Amino acid sequence: MLFVFPSCSNDEIKPIGSDVRLDTRPTVDQGGEKDLNKDGSQGAKDLHLASAESCGECHKAHYSDWKGSMHAYATTDPIYLAMLERGINDTQGKIDQFCIQCHAPIASKEGMTPIESLGDGRYGAKFDQSNPLVSGGVVCVTCHAMEKAEATLNAKFELSKTTYYAASANPRGQEEHPVETSTLLPSSVMCGTCHNVVNPKGALIENTFSEWYASPYNDGDADDKTCQDCHMPTYRGEIVDGVTTTIHKHQFVGVDVALVDFPQKVEQRRLVEELLGSAVELEIKRTNDQGDEIAIRVSLKNVNNGHALPSGSTSDRQVWVHLKVFNQADEIVFESGALDAQGDLKDRVEGHSLDPAGDPELLVFGSFLFDDNGEHVNFPWQAARSQDFLLQPGQVGWREYEISKTLVGGQKIRVEAAVNYRTFPPFIVRQLEEEGLLKIKLSDKIPIIKMAEKTITLTIP
Repeated sequence: MLFVFPSCSNDEIKPIGSDVRLDTRPTVDQGGEKDLNKDGSQGAKDLHLASAESCGECHKAHYSDWKGSMHAYATTDPIYLAMLERGINDTQGKIDQFCIQCHAPIASKEGMTPIESLGDGRYGAKFDQSNPLVSGGVVCVTCHAMEKAEATLNAKFELSKTTYYAASANPRGQEEHPVETSTLLPSSVMCGTCHNVVNPKGALIENTFSEWYASPYNDGDADDKTCQDCHMPTYRGEIVDGVTTTIHKHQFVGVDVALVDFPQKVEQRRLVEELLGSAVELEIKRTNDQGDEIAIRVSLKNVNNGHALPSGSTSDRQVWVHLKVFNQADEIVFESGALDAQGDLKDRVEGHSLDPAGDPELLVFGSFLFDDNGEHVNFPWQAARSQDFLLQPGQVGWREYEISKTLVGGQKIRVEAAVNYRTFPPFIVRQLEEEGLLKIKLSDKIPIIKMAEKTITLTIP
């Protein structure tokens, strides 16, 4: 098995396609019938083609969790669908299964989402949302039929057609389908098959598994933690009706939230806020004055994380400090990290905000993408390289803000700082809207989640 780190190269992408076509005509057998798990029965189908709904007939708690998870949202997300369409357009189809292979792994591996010629030089992705293996995104069998991890990137894994895998196999499960104990299923390697991504040009797009691999959570000590330890906590519950044991939550809580109506949307948002609220420590302190300016240092530490802050598709993620300094009259005399009129950070990258001069004091964490000519690009398939500004586990990031004493001298001042997070910057979503790829307006609905906040008062002589 290949473990992939930032220096890895990319696999070749087959040259096909353009436009996403939401086709409701079934093109393959969708599976999911009750006899799906009956080995040897008349008309039985391969076990890896089971829908989540069929698994949920017996595993009710797991199915209920999954149904409101971002795994289930993976191909329902309208931003994903818009970006997929744009990617196929931009590359004239050469992107092929690059996005789909992790958002709908079973459907992609089984050829259910081909890029097809539509004539006149146009292409489309057959994306049959009536097929539960397409609309379900990352379904149960993605993990529970995973037999082998070939590499920790780009959905490089093999599936079993005859056996399901569990962290510990219950003999009762054999009555419904073959099940074996797996060392892969509870390991971070399984997660790494999709949570490391390298694009067709060799640019590193997502590096979560490699961040964990190099973290203190994987140094060989007794207190090591896997991805599942944090994102799939255990509890006592019914694995099937009448059988109570220790089972894992299947909500897969991370940082993404549903932006349209979706099961358990409110609960998922609460869990995401709770997780993010435990991931950073914020500190404000006054340091040494510089001439006629006072110096205030704001620092944040990445804690309780086995990966970077932020992680995942970090060219979209934003973690930043919003700092405000108030004088004795409660007027803002200094501010950094404020948004422009369209809700964007003033990061001084052309096209990102309404203010080309930007915010020179902005403390922001994420990554930027660049094309072959070194120009900023917004979408992952366009990138030839990425540049990261991330906090690794345990790392501290900080900035000293210098404020003129003429604004605050001889006063008691209040300093407020907040660490904010959001999944997408509005300018990317707005571009998809303006191009007609995103049919509903979401650029003003991307939630900002406050990870930490702190206030101090200082007397300035």
